[in-house]
Amino acid sequence: MNLPLRTAGRPWRPVLLALPYLLAATAFLLLFERRRDRLPDRLATHFGGSGRADGFTVANSFAYQGLALVLSLAVLFAALAFFLELEVLSWRALAATAYAVAALIGSLMIWTVLCNASADAPDDARLGLATLLTTLLSALVAGVLGVLLAGLTAPRPRQAVAAPASVAPRLPLGASEGAAWTRTVVSRPLLGIGVALVAVAAGFGFAGGWTAGLGMAVGAVLVLPLSGARVTVDRHGLTVAPVWAPRPRLRIGLDRVVSADGRAVDAFREFGGWGYRARSGRSGFVLRSGDALTVRLAAGGEFVVTVDDAATAAALLNTLADRARRRAGTGG
Repeated sequence: MNLPLRTAGRPWRPVLLALPYLLAATAFLLLFERRRDRLPDRLATHFGGSGRADGFTVANSFAYQGLALVLSLAVLFAALAFFLELEVLSWRALAATAYAVAALIGSLMIWTVLCNASADAPDDARLGLATLLTTLLSALVAGVLGVLLAGLTAPRPRQAVAAPASVAPRLPLGASEGAAWTRTVVSRPLLGIGVALVAVAAGFGFAGGWTAGLGMAVGAVLVLPLSGARVTVDRHGLTVAPVWAPRPRLRIGLDRVVSADGRAVDAFREFGGWGYRARSGRSGFVLRSGDALTVRLAAGGEFVVTVDDAATAAALLNTLADRARRRAGTGG
C-alpha cells in the first residue's frame, strides 16, 4: 500500500515556507520607510483595468494592512508545512505555491509604494501592464525557486507495514475479567488547518475589516471540533467521540461486530480526505493516514477509525464480541 511520505527535516519545512513572506514584509517595510517622505497621506491602492487609480487608503493603514496580510499568509503556509504529511510532488507543489503567492503579494505592495512615490498626486498614480507582467514574472521565478528549495527537505518513504494476520487477533481475558481500552487521536492536518484559518481570519479581519475574515472564522469553527477524537473499546462496544465536545458520539455495539483488526490506511487514496468519510461500503473517522482500527459489521460493510495501537483495540474488541455472542447463545 502506498502511504503518504514523512518529511526528513520536518522542523525546517515551516521555516522554508514562511521565509519568502518574511522577506517580502521586510522589503516592503524598508521601502515604505525610505519613501515615506515622498508618499502622500492618502495612497492609491486599487487600480482599474486601464491602470488608473480608483481606490485609496490612508498611508499608515496601508502599511499595517499589508503587513497583516503577508504575515497571516506566512502563518497559513507554515502551519500547512508543519501539519501536513505530503508526497514528494505535493510537497513541491505546496512550496511552489507559497513562494509564488509571496512574490505576487509582495511585488504588488512594493509597486504600489513606488507608483505613489513617483506620482504628483494619488489620482495620478498608475499601475500599468508592464508592472503587472513584471509581477507575474517574479511570481513564476519565485515558484520555481520554491520547487528547488523544497528538495532541501525532500520526504523519505515510510517503512513498509507488515500485512495483517489472516486470523483476527484476540486478547486473553478470564471468564469474569473485564477490560477497557481508550486512546485519543488528533488530526495534525485538520488541527493545523483550523489554527491557520484562525490566524488568517485575524489577519484578514485586521487588514480589511472583520467581515473580510468572517468566512475563515466560520471555517475554523467547523474544522477545529473535528480535529480530534477519543476512541474507546469496552463492554459497550466501540465508541468514538469528539475530544473537544461531548457530542456527537458514535457507538457500535458488540452485537454488530463480526471481527476487527488493525492495519494501515491512506486517508486520501482510500477515503478521499480527512474527517467523517463514507466510500464503497466503508465509513468512519479518518483523521490521518497510518494505523487504524477496522471493524467488519454484521450488517455488511466496514467501519474505520484511525488511532494508534489499533491492534490492541482490535484484539480486545474481538474478545468482547466473542464473549457477547457466547452469552447471547446461552441466554446468559
